[in-house]
Amino acid sequence: MKEFEMQESGQDMKLRAKVGVYICECGPNIAGKVDLDRIIADISELDDYQGVELVVKKYGFLCSAPGKEYLEEEIKSNGFTHLVIGACSPRDHDSTFMGVCKKTDLNPYLYRIINIREHCSWVIDDKEKATVKAESYIRGGIARVLRQSELFEKPLDINPDVLIIGGGVAGMEAALSLSGDDRRVFVVEKTDQLGGVSIDLWGILPGQGEAIGKKVESVLENGNIKVFLNTRVENVIGFLGNFEIELVSEENTEITEIMAGAIVVATGGTIFDPLESDRYSYAESDEVYKSLSIEKMFSGDDGAALRSGKQPSSVALIHCVGREEKNYCSGICCSYMMKLACFFKKQSADIQVTEFYRDICLPKKEDQERFTEAEAAGVALIRVKDISLKGTDVTFERISGDKGEQSFDMVVLAPALGPSADTEYFADLLTVPLDEFGFFQEVHKMTNPVGTATDGVFIVGTAHGPKGVSDSMQFARASAGQILTRLIPGEKLIPEVAVTEISEAYCTGCGNCLSVCVYGAIYSDDSRGISVVNEAVCRGCGNCFGSCPSGALRTKHFTNTQLYREVDEALR
Repeated sequence: MKEFEMQESGQDMKLRAKVGVYICECGPNIAGKVDLDRIIADISELDDYQGVELVVKKYGFLCSAPGKEYLEEEIKSNGFTHLVIGACSPRDHDSTFMGVCKKTDLNPYLYRIINIREHCSWVIDDKEKATVKAESYIRGGIARVLRQSELFEKPLDINPDVLIIGGGVAGMEAALSLSGDDRRVFVVEKTDQLGGVSIDLWGILPGQGEAIGKKVESVLENGNIKVFLNTRVENVIGFLGNFEIELVSEENTEITEIMAGAIVVATGGTIFDPLESDRYSYAESDEVYKSLSIEKMFSGDDGAALRSGKQPSSVALIHCVGREEKNYCSGICCSYMMKLACFFKKQSADIQVTEFYRDICLPKKEDQERFTEAEAAGVALIRVKDISLKGTDVTFERISGDKGEQSFDMVVLAPALGPSADTEYFADLLTVPLDEFGFFQEVHKMTNPVGTATDGVFIVGTAHGPKGVSDSMQFARASAGQILTRLIPGEKLIPEVAVTEISEAYCTGCGNCLSVCVYGAIYSDDSRGISVVNEAVCRGCGNCFGSCPSGALRTKHFTNTQLYREVDEALR
C-alpha cells in the first residue's frame, strides 16, 4: 500500500493512515435534520484507531462543481490515504466522488460513501436519533475503508461492430441507427427476406413511421450493413466489446465467423393458435381468419374476400383471443382491430362489421383516432364477458349478463402475441434469463428495459414482449443509444473492478458457482479441477459467494473483514 501500512496480529491492529471525513449538508436535506457540528466534534476526538489521523469537515453541496473542486483540493493538500463521504445514496453520487478521487493520487477504491440522507435525515423525524444513527454509520464507514485495498482498472480494446439477430422492423431500425463508416452491422435473418411479420402490415397505423418496404430497401442499400439471409447463429462466446460469433448458412451449411462488440436480439414473437383454446372451434375450410391473414388480403388489389371470392356481407372481429391462456394483454390488438374494421368499411359501407371485446386497450394518443373513425363508420361494438366460436357462429354473453348468438360470413380473430420459438435457444446461448411469460428478461422495466443480465446483449421489439411497430422501433433506437455511448470506436472499455476471485487452495471444482452466475462469468478449468472467474465478464454481484461450500470465493471490495468491521462499528 502506498502511504500506509496494515499489520494484523490476533486482535491487535496498527495502522498509519490519514482519513478525510467530509459530510455534505445537502442544503437542509441533511443539515436541517442532523446535528453535523456534533458529529464532527465526536469523530474528531475518536481515539479508537492507533496511528490514524482524522480530518473531519462539512460542506454545503459536495456534488456541485465548486464542491467537487473543494474536495479535490482537500485530498491533494492533505495527502489523504483514505476518504469517507457522508452524503446521499451511492446510486446518486458514488461515481461522482470516485471521479474526484481519480483526479488525485488517491485510489478511488480507498474511498467510501455513507448514505446519511435516505437512511437517516429523510426517515427519522427526531433530530437526536437521526444524529446518533448518522454518526454510527460514519464510524462504520471509517472502520471499513481502512480495510479496503487498492484496486486498479484494466482498460480493454473493443470491437465497435454489432450483431443483430432478426431482420424484422426492430432489427432493421437498430441496424440503421447503428451503422456508420466506423461501425459495421451484421443482420442475421433465419428466413429468405427482411421485414419479419411487419412486411404484411398494410396501411401502417398512425405514428408508426415509413412503410416497412422502404426500410428494407434502406438496409439492403446501406454499405455498412451486411445481411445474412437463411442463416442461424450457432455459437457465441465473449463479453461486451469482444464477442466471437459463429454463423451457419441454412442453404449450404457454410460457417462464417465474425467479431462484434454488442448483440441486439430482435427475434420477434409468435402468434397464439386459437385452436389451443376450448373457446374456438373451426375447420380450415371455415371462413375464420387470423388478423394477419386479413392484413395480407388488404395488401392486394381486391381487398378482403371469402374463399369463394365474394365479398363478405357481415364480419365479426373478436378481440383478446388467447389472453386468458397467456395471462397478459398484448396491448396492440384493439388498435389494429379498429384499423381492420375501418378497412372493411372503406371497402364497402354495406359490410356489417361487429367487434366483440372484453376491454378496449388504446394506450397511445393516436389510437383514439381509429376508435372514433370506426364508430363514425357504423362499426358495432359489443362488450362481452364470455365468448365462444363454432365455425362462423359466435355465442357470447354481454357484460350485462344477456346472452346472444350471431352468424357471420367471416370471422377475424386477434390472437395474443407470444415469445418466438427460438427464445429458449437464444436464452441459453446468450445466458439471458426469461421472465414469467417466456420473453427475455430486461434489467429493469423502467430504467433499462433493453438491457439484459449479459452485459452487451440487448433485447428489442417483440423479443422483449408484445408491442407494435412504433414501440418496437423505439426500443431499437434505445438499444442503439446505449451501444453508441458505450462502444466508441478507438476508445477502450473499463470493465468492473470489484469482481469475484477464487482461491485455488480452497476450490474443489464442485461447479455450484457456475450454475448461479447469471452473467456466465465463471467457467470450469478441468485440467486443474477448479472454477475460474473471467474478470472481464464478472459484475461483482456476489451471487456465487453463498453457493460455495468451501469458502473459496471472495468479492473484491466486499470482503468478510470489511463488512464485519463496518457493521460491528455501526452497532457499537
